[in-house]
Amino acid sequence: MKSKVVAVQEGLHDVAKLLREKGYNITTIDIANEPIDVIIYSNENNDYLAHNTTGVIDLVSYNQFTSMINLDEVGLDNIIATIEQLE
Repeated sequence: MKSKVVAVQEGLHDVAKLLREKGYNITTIDIANEPIDVIIYSNENNDYLAHNTTGVIDLVSYNQFTSMINLDEVGLDNIIATIEQLE
């Protein structure tokens, strides 16, 4: 379902671009002002430190139980299939 709101961790530009091209609504954790369906993150993404030096992610209450996908585990080639399996 491409109407899902996907929060992509800052610095994961390739993922954001791919998902945007496939029609997904892309946001970031830091600026999301609506319920998020899934969060894409990476433990190996050093670029995020430039945006979040505390290491704390503040989620509003309606996003606290959002599904999370670790890009390091599924890979870019499988990210869309993984999102679609969450249905």
